[in-house]
Amino acid sequence: MKLTPLRLLLMLDAAVLFLLGALLILAPGRVEQAFHFRDLPPAVGYMIGLWGCVIATLGIGYVVAATNPIRHVVWVQVGIARGMLECVLGVVYLARGIVTFQQASFGIIVAALISLAYIVLYPRKPRLVAKSESSAQPPPPSA
Repeated sequence: MKLTPLRLLLMLDAAVLFLLGALLILAPGRVEQAFHFRDLPPAVGYMIGLWGCVIATLGIGYVVAATNPIRHVVWVQVGIARGMLECVLGVVYLARGIVTFQQASFGIIVAALISLAYIVLYPRKPRLVAKSESSAQPPPPSA
């Protein structure tokens, strides 16, 4: 199984999510500037901070999952779903003209890559090797 790369991916994703969550909580105005959003009402900072709380705690869940990805496989499934949903949402908002490519491209690309990486590293049950006919027969009776 490819558990070591999966553990590393979970830890990397956790670190990014935790840091992003902390940034959204502590500096929502800077996040707005980084994504080229201007003239937003101050209450948007509250919503961004709440989003940061969700993202930071999601990162904590990924740290727990990294300790035993088989036992916590649901977190890998959440990573796949999260990446796919983020990617689709970004494409929809981009297609509707709500955000620009400059604003959405990084998120769309990273979400697609994370989702793909989780799919590739998804823990699967080992395949059983079929026994050959000669080895499947019981041994002859002893005399």
